[in-house]
Amino acid sequence: MANLRRKLIERFRPFGITEDVAHRPDEEQMFLSRAVAALAVTLETERTDEQAAQTITDGRGDEGIDAIVVEGREIIVVQSKWNDRGNAGFGHADVAAVVDGLHYLFNRDFERLGPKMAPHVADLTRALAASRPKVTLVLALVTRNGLHPNTRKRLEEKIRALHPRNPDLVSLEIIDLPALYQAVLGTRRRVDLDIELGSPGKTDKPFPLYYGTVPASTVADWYAGENGDVLTARNVRDALGESEVNATIQDSLIHRPEHFLYFNGGITLVCDEAGPKGVDPPDRWASIGLHLEGASVINGAQTGDAIRAVMESHPDCVAQAQVMVRIISLKDCPDDFGDRITIAANTQNPIEARDLRSVEPEQADLREDFQLALNLTYAVKRGEVVPDREQGCTMEEAALALAAVHPDPAFAAEAKRNPSWLWERAHYREIFGPMPTAFRVWRCVGLLRAVRDEVGKLGMLGDLAERAKLVGVSSARVAQVAEHADILLTHVLFHTMEIGDLEALDGEAWSDRLAQVPGRVNLAVLLMIDVINAAYGRTSQVAKAVTLPERASGVAGRLTALLVAGEASEAAAEALVEEPHAVVAETGGATLADLALTAESFVRTRQPTSGTRSTRAVTVIVEQGLISEGTLLELRPDTEADRKNLPRWIQEDPRRGRAVWRNSKSRPLVWEADGQAYSPSSLVRRIRLEAMGNDQQVQGTKYWVDPGGRSLVQIAEDWAVTGEDAEE
Repeated sequence: MANLRRKLIERFRPFGITEDVAHRPDEEQMFLSRAVAALAVTLETERTDEQAAQTITDGRGDEGIDAIVVEGREIIVVQSKWNDRGNAGFGHADVAAVVDGLHYLFNRDFERLGPKMAPHVADLTRALAASRPKVTLVLALVTRNGLHPNTRKRLEEKIRALHPRNPDLVSLEIIDLPALYQAVLGTRRRVDLDIELGSPGKTDKPFPLYYGTVPASTVADWYAGENGDVLTARNVRDALGESEVNATIQDSLIHRPEHFLYFNGGITLVCDEAGPKGVDPPDRWASIGLHLEGASVINGAQTGDAIRAVMESHPDCVAQAQVMVRIISLKDCPDDFGDRITIAANTQNPIEARDLRSVEPEQADLREDFQLALNLTYAVKRGEVVPDREQGCTMEEAALALAAVHPDPAFAAEAKRNPSWLWERAHYREIFGPMPTAFRVWRCVGLLRAVRDEVGKLGMLGDLAERAKLVGVSSARVAQVAEHADILLTHVLFHTMEIGDLEALDGEAWSDRLAQVPGRVNLAVLLMIDVINAAYGRTSQVAKAVTLPERASGVAGRLTALLVAGEASEAAAEALVEEPHAVVAETGGATLADLALTAESFVRTRQPTSGTRSTRAVTVIVEQGLISEGTLLELRPDTEADRKNLPRWIQEDPRRGRAVWRNSKSRPLVWEADGQAYSPSSLVRRIRLEAMGNDQQVQGTKYWVDPGGRSLVQIAEDWAVTGEDAEE
């Protein structure tokens, strides 16, 4: 136990996982138990020790959940037990505790799981709302005895009973003392191979490299059973299954097995160490025996998978074929050399970065989510049939749409300038992680398509000059915006149309938002041209203004401010509607009539509907000037659950409970916590989600109060009474 204890201290002491219990007499025991939980996280995921330490939830009111990890739709729940003698127990009381914790988790009753669960609430909510979520309960027990059969049976029964409609929702894994020892001592499951290398060659400098041929039947044996998954785990992508490439390899092997060596690119392996097996014959070209420790296929997974498949149907063909292999020993190489070889082997071939991303797990999950949740097609691989517009979308279109709605306008700029930028790992992770639902992706794609449809009309008008002569706006300028600014315009519209919570909008509300796009695009195009002209001159290149990240960020920021704050958008629209003749002399009657209709349509989209009470209250306050710009409002919890949970969360950062009023009908509150503008309801909903894990609709105008203690609803109602009295 001393070695395990020492390793746990070395790896996890630096990260302060017991700062909350530092003065307790049992602090060391609590540290060791938490360190075991963190170690289990490193075994189950690719997280570093520091990242694993951040998953610890053990503490007051944790209900048996000592660590939690959310990866896309998968949730990993860890319960750990430490014992100095290596016989940690897990009895009926422990079963009850962890089952209670899972119960609260599934009911989204996150506040019952202790304060350390708060940072994970948003990810948990998304994962539990996804189609077919997966939960893994990991018991990390410092014991050689395993889990008692009766205890295991009881635990599995309780787990199945948690979700009767999906009894297999939760899977159980046990990590015992031997597995923990393997983890801290750096050992891992690996594949060792014995190879007879035909027509061999070798180079020793700067690092050992063997090359030669092996029978295809030998490769089929490598992929048999569980070894295949482990053998290719290091590869940057899995085999693509029933793809055109895979079918071509199989066809070559079946119909021309004797030529397979010449038609196929072969397989590259790396290994921890390669050494002779037996005594090599004196003949230079005779086969030699090699023993590979810790072997991995880093290139040629398609070849291996195709050979495995043909072995099942045409073993006689496989028996006639040979495969070229390269074997690289990493024993004396730099630490990162294996990863560098892996990347190079898959990028120097005609494989694009988007191909490497197409086999990421979240893409497979999205494909499945599109099919199950929306009955639509999500085309991932290059060469797949592109679905009809109404039947789905491609991974490329999804990436562009997600980049467009990303909070940072630089993503929209780069997506237009160089779409391959999106497939670089860091950028890809930013737009696809945590994994968006098919619902969100599809609506983002819908918005991008709506914007592109409208700017496409602008660019295709036969008499563009007549339509574009507004106030000093040239037809060439409009055409340039139509060609280059579609993604940046989508970014701006997304962040000014009160559609941030895509999944909360019902179908009718979303259709209403899309119906506003044409009018908003027409106005936004004109304002964007004004912004670009003012910043870079009337002869500047529009393409640079909307695709160079730094410039695009400035353009998007100014345009967003104009549209959201109404500094120019409503004034311009009203001027065109109410005083069209002021511009007629300058631009011509036909053009102004057309533009006036567009502007009038836009103004109508800004009018409040007979929707929520919150919308009416805000509209009244803004139109009547009932709250001064810059007034500080405070959050006043409205329900018993709010009063119980929100004050403590706000005390941690008082800015969370304050917002500054601005006279905007759509987003009048600027939250002090992040400086972003919200509608009253969307801000309260976000606060309740972060603080309590509760994502229900609320009437936000009841929560925000002025310095006199009146809520927004009360302020509007008071004016309604006094206003009616005054009219009478």
